[in-house]
Amino acid sequence: MMVGIGIFATLGAATEAAGSGILVAMLLGGSVALATGISAAQLGVNNPTEGGAFTWARDFDRDTLGFIAGCGYLGKNLISMSVIALAFATYLGQFIRGLPEHAAAAAGVLAITVLNLFGIQLTSRVLIGLLVAVVGLLGLYGGASLHAVDPGHLTPVLGDRGPLGLFAGAAIFFWTWDGFMRMAIMASEVKEPRRTIPIAVAGGVAIAAVMFVGAGAITLGVLGADEIGRQDTPLLAAARKAMGQWGGWVILAAAILAALAEILGDLLSASRVVLPMAEARELPAWLAKIHPRSRSPRRAVVVLGLLSASADLVFDLRHLIEVGGSFMLVWYFITHYAALQLPKKKRLTSPIFSWYGIVGCVGLTVAMPHLAVLAAWSTLGALTAIRFVLHRSLAGR
Repeated sequence: MMVGIGIFATLGAATEAAGSGILVAMLLGGSVALATGISAAQLGVNNPTEGGAFTWARDFDRDTLGFIAGCGYLGKNLISMSVIALAFATYLGQFIRGLPEHAAAAAGVLAITVLNLFGIQLTSRVLIGLLVAVVGLLGLYGGASLHAVDPGHLTPVLGDRGPLGLFAGAAIFFWTWDGFMRMAIMASEVKEPRRTIPIAVAGGVAIAAVMFVGAGAITLGVLGADEIGRQDTPLLAAARKAMGQWGGWVILAAAILAALAEILGDLLSASRVVLPMAEARELPAWLAKIHPRSRSPRRAVVVLGLLSASADLVFDLRHLIEVGGSFMLVWYFITHYAALQLPKKKRLTSPIFSWYGIVGCVGLTVAMPHLAVLAAWSTLGALTAIRFVLHRSLAGR
């Protein structure tokens, strides 16, 4: 679920910040993703239920932290689904001239919503099929563009923007790594979770690292850091330069399929966070209804899909992507905090990974645009205050 639209959408902005050090910045963010995945895996195998950090925080009687984590995850996913759908419509518009972008984005979200209603087995098979296609197309791009790579564009390896540039590039690109926790979030639907979840997390991060660094290195070698930084769609520009017009079609097809896969994965995992929040009465209880045949929380899926599609019809949330990243880092921070509460006998690895993840989350938050962080924290603070007032009101009755 990590190999999605992020590599197509964020490489330009991340390279503008990190320069030729973008490959190191990718791996820097990836190391935080891996550490967070290890924390999530430990929690998931000890409590193989739905909900991720919302549930894990509540396991240690931190209900308020769980609520903040759940709201952060849902806020991030609603923003990212809307942004990804708009990216999907933008790329699709290259095939269909005059396509109404916002309507196409909303239609894409609704189509994925309908697919999610059929349960985990069908959606997981579709995800695997989309992944194979995207990996194949990116592999074709890499192989056919290798002849146009200028090794001089790959240096200096650490870039010329200094440590702050590397951290800024890592923070911008970090959104691309999202997806590694979804197996742990949906632990109740995983066979042999104690064995499967750690393999899925580590294996997923490794596959994504190869794809991201490979595609990034080819693009950097073909265009150079300065040119990538000026591009909104650098892979498309590099493919057309190295492969001609047909290379552009390869990247367009890969981007469209990757966008569909990421919307599907976002909606799938977000609905599995809404479910336990509704069961715990942190969201309306009627959202917790499970369909008897598909075994999926259809009401949660429909509500999330309609919210995202409506946002695409009315707003353009692309300028809020850093706010979504700030929401995500709150979720990750609480995941690490919960992992550190595990007793020694229940841990799979040393707590050093969780501490490293906490330090990484703090560093990436500092590197984020301050207004985006403030917007995310203010939203979570307001929601927490509303929750407090409602709980006091209900307790007084």
